Amino acid sequence: MKICSIFLLLLVFTDPSNDPSYRVYSELPKPLPTSNGELIYQESQCALCHGELGDGEGILATGLEPRPRDFTSLEQMIHVPDMQMISAIRDGVEGTAMPAHSDFSDVQILDLLSYLRSLLADTYMTVNLCINQTFVLDTKKEDFEFKDFQVKVDNPDLVTIKREGHLIYINPNKNWETMKILMSKKVTRTYVKLIGKDKLVSLIAVRLHHCIR
Repeated sequence: MKICSIFLLLLVFTDPSNDPSYRVYSELPKPLPTSNGELIYQESQCALCHGELGDGEGILATGLEPRPRDFTSLEQMIHVPDMQMISAIRDGVEGTAMPAHSDFSDVQILDLLSYLRSLLADTYMTVNLCINQTFVLDTKKEDFEFKDFQVKVDNPDLVTIKREGHLIYINPNKNWETMKILMSKKVTRTYVKLIGKDKLVSLIAVRLHHCIR
């Protein structure tokens, strides 16, 4: 009986749950990423500098010069081409705290690029088009005066835009220059932007394929 009592006392005094130094605390996990690009952004700890919202206000941003890029700023991002961002992700940016990520595959870089672009707009979507297809975007249900907004395409050599009322038609250019671009790579992309007075309302990533459907 005495031996059993000693054994129970040992269990009580050696149980890690009774010693705060053995306890591991954690907050509830954040929502699951909505895309591969967001997952890469989280796992690579980009938010430490660029912030959880991509606004350049990460916990390590204070004191950095130049400041981390604000991916949500139309003023900062409207004239930054894809190739500049791809180079920054893959090779880093000399003279800044931006490190190189040479271990990222081309697919991972493009996924991350798409996510970073999506932070700029109220809405974001990706459209896959074959050379002979037309994509029609219906803005009838949007709660803004469509006439007050501009529609711009980053690379008009690839696609042209036509507006009819509340409809936007995105048409791949079927010319020799476009075909040469598509012959050199299976997929190329450009962006269509719906721009309001002071913000990017919607960003449409158009991935153009040389297929025919």
